[in-house]
Amino acid sequence: MTAAIAAVLAAALVAADGDAAGSEAPPAGRGSARPSWPPQRYPAPASLRAAEDYAASRIGVSFAVFDSLGRLRGYDVDRAHSSASASKVLLLAAELRRLRSDDEPLDAYTRSTLTSMITYSDNGAADFIYTRVGDAGMEDVAARAGMRSFTAAPGFWGGVQITAADMARFYLRLNRNLVGPHRRFARGLLAGVTPAQRWGIPAAAGDGWRVWFKGGWRPAGEDGTSGAVTHQASLLRHRGGVRISLAVLTDSEPTELGGIGSIEGVTSRLLSPSPAGPSAWSGV
Repeated sequence: MTAAIAAVLAAALVAADGDAAGSEAPPAGRGSARPSWPPQRYPAPASLRAAEDYAASRIGVSFAVFDSLGRLRGYDVDRAHSSASASKVLLLAAELRRLRSDDEPLDAYTRSTLTSMITYSDNGAADFIYTRVGDAGMEDVAARAGMRSFTAAPGFWGGVQITAADMARFYLRLNRNLVGPHRRFARGLLAGVTPAQRWGIPAAAGDGWRVWFKGGWRPAGEDGTSGAVTHQASLLRHRGGVRISLAVLTDSEPTELGGIGSIEGVTSRLLSPSPAGPSAWSGV
């Protein structure tokens, strides 16, 4: 098989997963953008190099992106970081899996708790979901998602060890990882994070992208932690059809000069220029 054919097949698999259950499709009445053809490689090599050089110039930054052809790229992609609230998406996935396994409904209290946990990053809500799913539930989700370096921290959901590669891998197959009849609800939470927390990836991506994401942050000096971190991981889909997953993890304070600035710096370089729209291949 030639490299060109392999790339086309990989892109087709990525697109097929994104269309599962119809949840990636735009709402009715807005039209339906189709991915460009032939599949474009996005981000471009020059954009990747710029992001890698930028990450290398910062302290404690790693990032991973699965590009539009489903290939993993990035900088220090297997470096382990303490998760902070970035692991709440795993709690969400574990609770969906528990509800399906136990044949339980998504009752009003659970719906409200999950909403607080994801859209407002409420730690008390995460504590409650953690009592239900435990380390075993998070480990099961991580294993099924192919997260090769995930390590639980018994008794502390915010101390699990994650890598940029693993978090990008989770979001690349977001539909597969949010199982059961409540997938659309869960995806809506990840798309509806409160505006005060939409810094980093969504801020740098801009209006041309739809972003499903969760961040995590922790200042230095908190008892029982390994120090400051600021993270975001996401699935992004451009209005032209390009689809990528991106995770940027940092061992820095959640400030513009620290982790927030690093995440926006990596993202802005990766996503510049914007993808070519379907019209670039009209007539093919």
